[in-house]
Amino acid sequence: MKRRDFLKSSAIAGGFLGWAALTQSNCSGGGNGSPSGPTDTTNQTFTSSSDTGHTHSVSVSRTEVDSPPSGGISRQTSSNSGHTHTFTITQAQLTTVQGGGTVTTTTSNDAGHTHTFSISKWY
Repeated sequence: MKRRDFLKSSAIAGGFLGWAALTQSNCSGGGNGSPSGPTDTTNQTFTSSSDTGHTHSVSVSRTEVDSPPSGGISRQTSSNSGHTHTFTITQAQLTTVQGGGTVTTTTSNDAGHTHTFSISKWY
C-alpha cells in the first residue's frame, strides 16, 4: 500500500470512529431543560431557570408522577443567594408528566424574583 493510500484510509477510519464516539455520547441525554443527576429512577432533581444570576433545584419522586396526589405537591427549593422559593405542581400537571409531556411551573416570588422549572418524565 502506498503512503498516500494509507493516509487516506486512516483519515476515513478516524473520521468514522470520531463520528461513532460523538453519536454514542449524544445518546446519554442531558442538555437544557433535562433532568440532571445520575440515572436513579426513584427521584429526579430538576434545575430552575437562572434569574438574578442564580438557580435553584427541586426533587420530584417517581411515586409522585405515577400516582399524582390530589393536592399536587408543594415544597421548598434548594437555598441559593440566601433564600428559597416555593415550588408547586398540580395533580393535572403531574398527570401530564406521567403521560410523557413537559410542564413549566413558576415558583413563588421571593427576594423580588421568580424562577421556572420544566418538569418531564425521566424514566
